[in-house]
Amino acid sequence: MNQYEAVPSPAPAQTGVIAFDRRAHGLTGIVVKGFLLSLVTFSIYRFWYITNLRRFFWSRTLVAGSPAEYLGTGKELFLGFLVALAILVPIYFILFLLSFTSPVLAALAAPISFLFLFVLGQYALFRGRRYRASRTRWRGIRLAQDGSGLAYAGRASLWWLATLVTFGLTFPFQRASLERYRINHTLVGQSRMHSTATGRSILLPWLTLYAVGLLPILISVLALLAANGFDLPVDLMIDDPTGRESKLIFNPAYADTPLALYSGIVAAVASVSIPLALILFPYYRARETRAFMRAAHLGEARLTSSLRARQFYWPYILYMLVVVGFVIVIGIIFAILVPLLATENPNAGVQTFFVVSIVLLYLGAMLGAAVLYVRAITVRLWHAVASTTQIENLPALEAVLASARPPGSGLNEGLADALDVGGALEIGL
Repeated sequence: MNQYEAVPSPAPAQTGVIAFDRRAHGLTGIVVKGFLLSLVTFSIYRFWYITNLRRFFWSRTLVAGSPAEYLGTGKELFLGFLVALAILVPIYFILFLLSFTSPVLAALAAPISFLFLFVLGQYALFRGRRYRASRTRWRGIRLAQDGSGLAYAGRASLWWLATLVTFGLTFPFQRASLERYRINHTLVGQSRMHSTATGRSILLPWLTLYAVGLLPILISVLALLAANGFDLPVDLMIDDPTGRESKLIFNPAYADTPLALYSGIVAAVASVSIPLALILFPYYRARETRAFMRAAHLGEARLTSSLRARQFYWPYILYMLVVVGFVIVIGIIFAILVPLLATENPNAGVQTFFVVSIVLLYLGAMLGAAVLYVRAITVRLWHAVASTTQIENLPALEAVLASARPPGSGLNEGLADALDVGGALEIGL
């Protein structure tokens, strides 16, 4: 007998799967109802619409066979938004008054307002995630998030400054640092999550996007500035004197100068690089999502991800194909309606019919775009991330105990909504 035959082999670690029901029965009704009621209530109903969307997606996401629950309410979001407005309106008013106190402050009012609102927006993003975490429950265990919103805002602001100074080269390290802060302050019951995300794990996909979509534009702009001694004239673009509508054109006074040549180069480079950047962005987002998923763990329970970039591309391709088809149909309808007004004296009935048709087509297009975006992009991206994620060492997750920590305030996300930096749904952690 071999001496190793009597030694039992270690039991394989149990794994759990994360699944999402992509059939999404009832989702179209939620979107249609949310769109129409938001329209007639001047967007007030959007808080209940966001809540319904989250309940739908949370309830159809199964973690180790058990669905997640979203416990938030539209009333909480609405009241949080009102409180946030009560805080922001006086701040906006003070910043507005500062611009009239002196010429110096008037010149600095815009950048001061931008910097203040940017930092406040980062604070609101972190606090908004705290609200969503505190309203999420799995198997009776509530999630939570601690940590300081001010510390996160300071960290995010310094990283964005470094990203600007390095012309975007430190962006992946910024993303990884902020991801670690968010995950390291995420609680599942009494247990704390941790992240080992690094900028190096997403550096190559970012450099690919950077080299194709951003670097050529940056070089061409620097060449433009260098051609004029880094003193770009403020009248390089002026209003079109021959046009009835407000339209900016290149100043003819610089037609025979190096500025004209280099401005044309910038325009030509941007016309190529920007589409390429849009094409490569889903690739980067897929790689980043996969790397950050793999870096997250809860004790001995770890996440693994097999997400591929093509799973992020197909939803956008499908959406664009449907949108193109929709535009073609709208064009055909217009081609039929316009001749009705081609007569010299169209009657009032025809004019009214045409105006009503235009309004209905516009509303129909907006509603169709909302439904298509949620069903073609959000559902498929959510399913792609969920279906490619597994949980290693599942017993460690099942041993997590519930916590008596109270839920966070709705003001946490109300501020993000007031600053227009919040999102109804976020793909990933």
